[in-house]
Parts: sequence; structure tokens; C-alpha cells
Amino acid sequence: MRPPVVITSRGGRIGTAVLGAAALGLLVWDATVTGLIQALLHAPFVMLFVWLAWLFWGLASIRIDNDGVHVINQLRVWDVGWASLEGVSGRWGLTLTIAADASADGHAPRTRAVRAWAAPARGSIQKFARSAPEVPVVPDAGDQAVRTSLDSFSAARLIEIEQVQRTSDDRIRSDSVRVRPNWTTIIITVVLVGLSFLA
Repeated sequence: MRPPVVITSRGGRIGTAVLGAAALGLLVWDATVTGLIQALLHAPFVMLFVWLAWLFWGLASIRIDNDGVHVINQLRVWDVGWASLEGVSGRWGLTLTIAADASADGHAPRTRAVRAWAAPARGSIQKFARSAPEVPVVPDAGDQAVRTSLDSFSAARLIEIEQVQRTSDDRIRSDSVRVRPNWTTIIITVVLVGLSFLA
């Protein structure tokens, strides 16, 4: 069985860690200048700032496994079965095209687009600065997840390759598409915003 593949933004995670360390240093400096109580009152604002940076820069991920593609965005989580995945595009960021329900008039099913924030489009400067990241070679067997950081075109190419590799046998593949709110991020954001207003 092929191991899962996880696509995340390595730059976003490193950047958020650096920002978190700088915010912690700022809180320590604030405690030495204004006192511990005042620094604790400022902590929710700093934590909210770091959390929002994490949300928009480092949280998003894509997991590819035998069931399909799982897109984890800031507010929603999509589980797309291989049979429902109709296409992948890397233009303007990674977009998965999935089959939607049949239209009300009984015609052919419409399609629906799912944006994946974990694999952004390459900017103009990145196009000139370095070559595109290479798609990793996924072994045919193993349990250890393959972790990588890819741009949208490389991620689209990897998903297309994995769709062919993981659906090449005659086993029935899931055609379901599930979408659910990312309650963890929503609750943490609401709590931090509330604490910031109270402080």
C-alpha cells in the first residue's frame, strides 16, 4: 500500500515560528518595561496576531492517501474521494474540480471547484529566482508519510500521478465528497478575539 503524502507550506511554517519567537521576545521586553501584569494584558493581542499569521500562512495542508485527497483549509475541511475528482489545476493556486449533484432539471451533473491554500501559485519573482520544486517520488509501499512543500503546478501534477497510481487496481474507490467546518480553528479564533476585546 502506498504511503500518504502530505503537502504543507514549509516557508509558512518556518515564518510563523520566527514570528512566534519574535512575539514572545516582544512580550518579555514588554514585561520588563511595563511590568508582568501589563504584559499579561497585552498577551491576547500578540497571541491573536501570531494565530492569524498561522491561519493564513502555515495551517493549510493537503493529504493524499488511498481514499482520496483531503484539503484542510482555514475554515473548511474537504474529503474528496478519487472517483469524484474530475480534474486538478495549478493556475492561480491549486484547484480541484469535483463532481457535484445532478442539476434540478435532470441534466448532467455540474462540477464544483475546491481551492487548496496549502499549494499557492508561484509569484513572478519566484518564477525567475529558482526552478519549480520537484515532485517527490512516492514509494509503492510503506507507512511513513511523505512530507513535501510544493507550488500549485507541482502539487497538481503530484495529485494527477497519485490518482492514476492509487486507482489502477479494480478495488472500489470512494466517490463521496464531504465538507465540514474546521471547528478547531473557528473556536480558537473566536476565543482569542474575545480575550483580546476583554483585555
